[in-house]
Amino acid sequence: MMVYVPLAHPDATQLRAGRDVGVRPACSATPSLTAALGTDTSAEEADYAALNHAGVLALGATADPRRLVLAAEVAPAQVTDARTQHGEVEVADLRWNQVTALFADEAAALEATTATRRAVGPGGLAEALATPAVQDLLDTYDLLWFAAEELDQLL
Repeated sequence: MMVYVPLAHPDATQLRAGRDVGVRPACSATPSLTAALGTDTSAEEADYAALNHAGVLALGATADPRRLVLAAEVAPAQVTDARTQHGEVEVADLRWNQVTALFADEAAALEATTATRRAVGPGGLAEALATPAVQDLLDTYDLLWFAAEELDQLL
């Protein structure tokens, strides 16, 4: 099962070093998310939505200038589905060898990401997604793909 886990850079470094980072909020292309997107939604579209939602969660996960989301292939037993229309899950016992890719902001997005982080209140993902600044960020900037081995270059 593919999950998208927002992590602060120090937490990602600890995970890579073999440390347990605890139960983490994440997003996945859950049945609830797919249903909310519509019956004609492809698996790739649902995964992209889950990635974007994890990117929004990353705004609250860290004060780092660059959002960081880990894509990880995990066992279903590691995941607890919150059954929300946004694909929110929790993932436990994450290991670095499960990380298949990293997603992070490009340098041109850093100012917008910082401003958006300030605009997002303490509410949950649904509230954040309803924030105009978040929608502007999602419409303007995509998270870029990086290999897991490139973590240090993103720090």
